[in-house]
Amino acid sequence: MHKAKVPAAARPYLSPLREAQAAMTRERILMAAKRYLESHDIETLTLRHLAQLAGVSPPTVYAHFATVDDLAAAFFVWVKPRVGLDRALPGLERLGELPKDLFPNYEAYGALLRSLMNRPAWDRQRVADSGERHGRWIAAVGESLPNLSAEQRRRGALAMAAFWTPTMWRWLVDTCGFEPKEAEQVASWAIDALAQALKRDASGLADRSPKPGRAGHVANGREKRGRR
Repeated sequence: MHKAKVPAAARPYLSPLREAQAAMTRERILMAAKRYLESHDIETLTLRHLAQLAGVSPPTVYAHFATVDDLAAAFFVWVKPRVGLDRALPGLERLGELPKDLFPNYEAYGALLRSLMNRPAWDRQRVADSGERHGRWIAAVGESLPNLSAEQRRRGALAMAAFWTPTMWRWLVDTCGFEPKEAEQVASWAIDALAQALKRDASGLADRSPKPGRAGHVANGREKRGRR
């Protein structure tokens, strides 16, 4: 008795041309989002309105981004390389060069970055991405200073990294009133100073929490002294 052959499941065929067209449409949508977000709150953007801005149909936008949160996640990934936040980090001795390399990118995307900062939809993406970003920074410090404890590496790396972020760039320029080149100079100086301090003596970043059992021992000692 012969068994009937079960036909193999058809595999979807994606032609190179169709993939290229989809990539172009996606880029068109993201560019439209960029133009809108340079002067509007991300919380006010709807996918239907984005379709109008991009000159495509709503179903086309939905095919790329099912929700506004999906759009925000994709837009975050799209922006990162354009402002340089996905670049490989140099060694500890050259971390002070990062503001000179990154701050001009922040200036070029200044309107967009200012509009996105401190918006819940954008902050969710930053928090979701923080583990990967912070991990790279901590690893870079660990390679240069392998004798530091895990907490010293983490605290030192994140303290230095604060000075090359878009948030620090905005604070130096908008709040402190520094000219762009001044902001670069100040941030670079701070990073170099922290790097030198980390190399010279990182004891101030050691974990100072009481050792297990120590708090109870101290409390009991005080109690005994109080009974005398």
